[in-house]
Amino acid sequence: MHSNGSLLSLHTRYFACVLLLLCCTAVNAYEENDKFCIRTQPMLLADIEKHINPIDDDPNCKVLATTLTTKEKDSFTETMCKDHGTSYKDTYYYFKLRNGELRGRGSHKDICNGVKNPLLAWVPYNMVLEHFAQELNPKEQLSYIGKATDMERAKTELCHFSHTDLVTNITSDLFACIVMIFEDNFYGQDANINVLVEIEPLMYELRNITYLPWVNVSTSYKTLLDRTTLQNPNSEAKQIYGSVKYGYVEKVHVNVSTIYNKNLDNLPLLFEHAGAVLELNDLGVGGVDVTSKTYFGRYMDARTSVKVEVIGQWAEHHQQFNADVYDYYAYGIKRYRNEIHRGEVTFTRIESAEPVYETPDSTLLTAITLHSGEEKKFERLEMAETENFTKTTDWDIDYYNSHPYPGFYPWFVAGSIAVAVVLLAVVFNMVRIWSKKEEKKLYKLAASTA
Repeated sequence: MHSNGSLLSLHTRYFACVLLLLCCTAVNAYEENDKFCIRTQPMLLADIEKHINPIDDDPNCKVLATTLTTKEKDSFTETMCKDHGTSYKDTYYYFKLRNGELRGRGSHKDICNGVKNPLLAWVPYNMVLEHFAQELNPKEQLSYIGKATDMERAKTELCHFSHTDLVTNITSDLFACIVMIFEDNFYGQDANINVLVEIEPLMYELRNITYLPWVNVSTSYKTLLDRTTLQNPNSEAKQIYGSVKYGYVEKVHVNVSTIYNKNLDNLPLLFEHAGAVLELNDLGVGGVDVTSKTYFGRYMDARTSVKVEVIGQWAEHHQQFNADVYDYYAYGIKRYRNEIHRGEVTFTRIESAEPVYETPDSTLLTAITLHSGEEKKFERLEMAETENFTKTTDWDIDYYNSHPYPGFYPWFVAGSIAVAVVLLAVVFNMVRIWSKKEEKKLYKLAASTA
C-alpha cells in the first residue's frame, strides 16, 4: 500500500487539473445580462395614459423588451405579409438582439417567406436610440418597423420610420412614424413609439432526453477517495462493516457536432441530466457535483483494527441520445424548436469503489491459536507501523525435521555405535568361549571311546 501512495497522489493531482480545466472552460458560457429584461405581459393603454414607466418594477433594466401578443402577431401577418408582402419592392427591417446586444437586422420578407419563426418583441424607441443608434451606419437608407399608440384615439397601429431619424436623433417635432396600411398618417415620438426587434436565443436547451441502447464504457486511472479504519473491539471474531462518503464532479461532454446543424448557431447548451439542467459551454463541456457512499467490510479477529484506503475507478460512458431542442431566451423564456437524433454524450464518473486494507494496528492485543489447542496471548507488541507480523496456528512438522536441535543428534549416533560395538564384542567373546568348551568335550569323548 505504501508503495502506491505516490501514484495515488499523482492521480489526485491529475484529477484536480482536470477539474480546473473544466472550470476554466465553463466560464465561456453566456451569463444572462441583468441590464436586458424580457417581459411577456404588454402594458395596457390605461397604464400608458398614466405615464407609467415600464421599467419602474426593475430599475436595473436598461433595455426592456415586451413580447408580442397573439393579436399583435395576427396583425403583423395581416399587414406585413398580405399588404406589404414579399412581392413588393419596399423592404422593412427590424433589429436582432441577443442578451441585450445588437446582433444585426432582419426583414419582414424573411418572416413572410416562412424562413424563420422568430421571437418578436417591442422595445421603446428612446431605449433603442440610447443604446443601439450609435452602432449603426448613418449613410444607410432603410426603414424600420414600429408601432405607435395614439392615446387620443385609443388605438395602436403599425408604422415605419427612417434610419436617418434614428441615427441623427431627430427631435420629436421632426420625427415621423408613417402608418403602414395607407401611409396617409404619421405619429410623433409623443405617441409612444416602440421598435420591433427579434430576440435571438441565448442558449439551446436539450430536454426530454432518451438514451439509445448502445453504450461504450472505457476505464481510466484510479484515485484515492478517502482513508478510514475498521475496528473490532469485541472479544470474538466477527464481520465488521464500514462506509465512506465521497464527492466528485461528474464531467459531461456533449459532442456538439452531433447537435449543431445549418439551423442552429454554435451557442452554449443547457443539458437535462440527473434531475437538473446543466449549463455547458460552447464546447459542450460541463459538470455536476455528485455525492456518493460506498460500503465495505471484512472478517476480523477479536480486538483488532485495520486501516483502509478506498480507491475509485474512473470510467467514461459514451452514449447516444435523442432529445427535443428548445430555444432559451433568458428570464426562463423558452420555445420548442425541433428534434435531434443520435446526439453523442460522454459521462466521466467514478464507476466503482473498492477498499484496500493496510497492516493491522500492532498496538492492540492479537490472539493466536496453537496446534495443542492451548490459547495464549501475546503481550503488547512494540513494532514499527510498517512492520508486519503473522500468526502461527499449527505445528509445522517438516520445519522441525529440517531444523533439528544443534549438537544432540551427532552424539546420539556416536553413542549408539559405541554401545553396539561393545555388545558385539561381548557376544563374540561369549560365543568363542562356548565354542572352546564344546570342542574339549568332544575331544574327551573321542579319547574314551578309543
